Amino acid sequence: MLFITLDKTSICSVLLFLCFVVNSVWAAGLNEEFTWTRIDFAWPSDGKLTPRLAYRGSPYESADEEAFYFRGPTNAENVAIKNHSIINTQQTVNKTKSESVTSRGSIDYRYVNNIPMGANVWGDKLFITIPRRRLGVPSTLNYVPLNSINRHNVPLIPYPNWDINIFSNGSENAQNFVSVYRVAIDSCDRMWFVDTGIIEIVGNPQTIKPHQLIIINLKTGAVTHRFNIPADYLTPRTILSSVTVDVTKDTCDDAFAYFPDLAGFGLTVFSLSEERFWRVNHNYFYVEPLAGDFFIAGHNFQWSDGVFSVELGELKQDGFRDMYFHSMAGTHMYKVSTKIIKNQTLATRSYHGDDFEVVGDRGPQSQTAMADLNKSTGVMFLGLVNQNAVGCWNTNSNLNTISIVQKDDERMIYPSDVKVYGDKVYILTNTMPEFLYGRLDYDRVNFRVWSNDIHIAITGTRCQRR
Repeated sequence: MLFITLDKTSICSVLLFLCFVVNSVWAAGLNEEFTWTRIDFAWPSDGKLTPRLAYRGSPYESADEEAFYFRGPTNAENVAIKNHSIINTQQTVNKTKSESVTSRGSIDYRYVNNIPMGANVWGDKLFITIPRRRLGVPSTLNYVPLNSINRHNVPLIPYPNWDINIFSNGSENAQNFVSVYRVAIDSCDRMWFVDTGIIEIVGNPQTIKPHQLIIINLKTGAVTHRFNIPADYLTPRTILSSVTVDVTKDTCDDAFAYFPDLAGFGLTVFSLSEERFWRVNHNYFYVEPLAGDFFIAGHNFQWSDGVFSVELGELKQDGFRDMYFHSMAGTHMYKVSTKIIKNQTLATRSYHGDDFEVVGDRGPQSQTAMADLNKSTGVMFLGLVNQNAVGCWNTNSNLNTISIVQKDDERMIYPSDVKVYGDKVYILTNTMPEFLYGRLDYDRVNFRVWSNDIHIAITGTRCQRR
C-alpha cells in the first residue's frame, strides 16, 4: 500500500480543488444568451458609411483573406509603452487615413481583429466593447437589443452613434472614442469608462490622446463629462481596463470611481464632486510570481497582470464599503475599506499598517480576470480564466466555500467580463488566448454572452444562503 504524506498547505489546496469539482456537478449554471462566430456591425442604411475589408498598403495586409490572423504576446508586456509620449494627433490621423481609411464613407473593418472584451447591461441594451487592440475595428463602444429575436451573430450597433466611434475622421478625432475595454453602469443611469487613447498595433502601439474618463447619461445618450487622467497618476506601463463606481441613487453628485492599473500595479481613484484623481500604491496590487502560469485553449503562457478588478460590498454601518480586489496573475483575495480609499490623505500614505487585509487563497488554478458582486446577497461571481469556468463565493462565508457555477472547456474559454445587473449575472467569454497564440475558426462560435438569475445560477452551490 502506498502512503502519501501531505503538509497542511497541500491538504488545503486539495480540498479547495475538490470543492470546485463537487460544486460544478450540482450548480444550476448559466444560459447562452447571445453567440457570435465573428463580429459584424449594423451599417447605416443611408450608405454614408460602408465597410472596407482590406488594408491596402498596410503592413498587416494578408494575401489569404480567410487565413488572416496575428500571433504574439499580450497584456502587460506590449501595450502602453508610449503612455507619456503623446504623438501629434493630426499626423496620426493622416497616416491612418492613408493606410486604411480613404474617405468618410469607407470604414476600415477586419472581422478577424474584432474581439469583444467587455459586456454590461442597462435597460433593454446589452453593451459590448471592442478595444482597438488591432487595426480594423470600426466601433469600440456598441450594443445589441436585449430583446432581439435573433440571438446569433447579431450586428453590433455603435453607441451612442457611429460618428463618435469612428476613428480618424478629421478634426473631430479628439472627441471620438479611441479604445474602450469595459464599462460600468451606476445606479444613477450613467455609463463610466476609460478611453485609453491607444491603438495597440502589434509592435508599434500608437498613443492618440491621453487616458480619459468619460461619463454618458444613458437616458439621453449624451456625453456629460470628460476628464483627462493626469500623467502623475499613471506609469509608462499603465493599463486601465476596468472601472468600478461607488455611488447610491441619493449621492449621484458625490460618486467615486476606482480604476485598477493591471500593468502599473496601482489603483487610481476619482472623486466626481471634487473632479480630482489620486493614486493608491500597495504591494497587494502586484503580480503573484508563483501564479503567472496559464494553460488555456491548449496554450501554455505566462502573464504578469496585477490588480485586475475591484468589487464593492454593501454599505456598512460606518457608511463605507468593503473593497475586494485581486491580481489576475494571482490566487489570493484582498480587501480594504473605502474609508481609506476615498480619503486622499489616508489613501496616499506611504505605509498603510493593517488597512489592507488578506482574505485568503482561492486555491490552485483559480486565477481570475473580472469579478462582480451582488450587494444584496453578498455573492461574488468570478471569471476563472485558468479553468474555463465561472465561480461564486458568498462573501458572508469563508473563502474556502468558493464553488463552480459553470465550467465548459469548449464553450466557456476565457471569461473576459463579469457583470451583475439587478438580480441577473452576465458573463462574456471570448476565446482570447486562441486569438493571441493560435488561430480562431470564424465558422464556429467564438464569442458568447451568458446569463441567469443570480439565485438560480447558484442553486446547488455553497454560495446559497443556508
